[in-house]
Amino acid sequence: MTKQKLILTGLAALSGLLLALAYPGWSFGSTWLTTSDLGWLAWIGFVPLFWSLFHIVSEYEHTRKRCGFLVGFAAGLIYFLIVFRWFWSIYPLDTLGIESRAISFFIILLVYLVSSTGMAMFWGLFGLVTGNCLPRSSPKAMVRGLLVTGKSKPYRLLITLPALFVLLEYALSWGFGFLWAGSGSFFGPHWTLGNLAYSLANNPLALKFASIIGIYGVTFAIIFVNYLIFTILKNKLAETRSTRAILVTRMALVVLILIALISGPKLIKQQTTKQENAGINFAVIQTAQPTRSFPNSQETLASFEEQLKLLNRVAKEYPESQLIIFPETSELFKNIALFLTPAQVQEYFNNLFTKPKLIIAGGKIIDDSQVYSRVFDLDTQNDIINHYDKRLLTPGGEFLPYPLKFLVWLFSKNTNSQFENLRELNIGGKDVSTVDFRGQFKTAPMICSELLSPNLVKQTSQNSDVIASMASYGIFHGKQVIARQMLAATRFRAAETAKPIITAANLGKSYAIDSRGNIIYLAPDSTSQILTGFVAFGTDKTWYNKVGDLPIILASLLIVISLNFLIWFREFRRP
Repeated sequence: MTKQKLILTGLAALSGLLLALAYPGWSFGSTWLTTSDLGWLAWIGFVPLFWSLFHIVSEYEHTRKRCGFLVGFAAGLIYFLIVFRWFWSIYPLDTLGIESRAISFFIILLVYLVSSTGMAMFWGLFGLVTGNCLPRSSPKAMVRGLLVTGKSKPYRLLITLPALFVLLEYALSWGFGFLWAGSGSFFGPHWTLGNLAYSLANNPLALKFASIIGIYGVTFAIIFVNYLIFTILKNKLAETRSTRAILVTRMALVVLILIALISGPKLIKQQTTKQENAGINFAVIQTAQPTRSFPNSQETLASFEEQLKLLNRVAKEYPESQLIIFPETSELFKNIALFLTPAQVQEYFNNLFTKPKLIIAGGKIIDDSQVYSRVFDLDTQNDIINHYDKRLLTPGGEFLPYPLKFLVWLFSKNTNSQFENLRELNIGGKDVSTVDFRGQFKTAPMICSELLSPNLVKQTSQNSDVIASMASYGIFHGKQVIARQMLAATRFRAAETAKPIITAANLGKSYAIDSRGNIIYLAPDSTSQILTGFVAFGTDKTWYNKVGDLPIILASLLIVISLNFLIWFREFRRP
């Protein structure tokens, strides 16, 4: 590889690094669990990649497609290797029933590299197409047609490249599921980890846009601004007098955009201080129970006693709480059934609370020889009134994908059966499980990874006032990278649907997010404790909640198809 190509690849890698620094998960953010203070890097992170692609077009005419793919792939690989670093938090895999540390290391390394490489392929496609579309002429040609119609490609690329990246991001959300397909796969555009929009989780303006156009619309804006800045930087190479007026116009436009990006969030943040009167008082039971392959009876009893202790505190100190949420797989109802008969359980809750409360808790349950991650809704003055089974299961955590199952079988034939006995779950059959609790409020549960799916959350929120979310980070051995990334995604889900989301966590910090995506309550640490507060219901149904991602996806597809057809038509008519 020549020195020039190394420099261009380095520029692409720089883009991947800048965008990864912008992505949430770092501990040097303004607060724990929020996106890092470097989220603004998303607005400029693609500029080095565009610069690299432009020089490839200018200097490597015959290999532009291959080189374009490689630099795009390099940017994506660096990005996803950093974003997916939480894979190493799972090591060793004893929590998944794999005791061998050597096998654990090899499996995690393989999954880490395959996942990062597979996702980077989509960025490679972006580089390939972008490299093929950029102008072949000198830098002066870049200044023509950015804001006016005409034949020059920069104008078209200003909207075509964002549209193309949106389509690839949407395909990527499907791709992760297909990459790790297995018996527990629930296919759809669900796996949005790595979406650039999450870098702006601390930006109220981005959250506001998400309520209209979703994360893909925010992604469109990110690529639009990046390409606009890149074009203006390249324009400095043009010294002809005829272009200076255009350059001033574009510089003014960028200044206005930057003012909007900086001042807009402050104006929106002022609006978030006003809360609606209607809402509910909630209590979260946060636990710190390590995930064990074979928990002994003493550990199970200690965890159960801790849960009851915290629940009793809620009853005594926070009797106004209407909704009480336990973390994912807390096994509260299963454990209490070991010591009390159904009649005694009912008497216990009747005596514990003078007024009816809704308790949401769950665990693993066998139903018709199938194992599910099930959440139960308990009316303390009545009985179990509804349940919900998790649908979006985590590959490798709740089912073994086919490639991994074969690989594990090669190394240890017993490991597959151990995993199936300990962790293998089945997809739930219910789409939504909304509870109308005594006319006071409507709520529906969602479990951990399901908050990554805009479509599932939109579906769940349709007839709910508040979403009850449960998570457990036990398999990550106390590391919080994935928890921070999940919070960023959850903030966008709340903003998209205008529904508050309350999350109860095990070995993580619990929190409550209002209907505009703002964190209003956050546990101080990840130890066992109670988090209480009041959340107001969102009064407006967002545009996104009505139409979802379909308009931005169709618009992006139409832009890419129509403008490429226009190029083909003009070339065809050219004598």
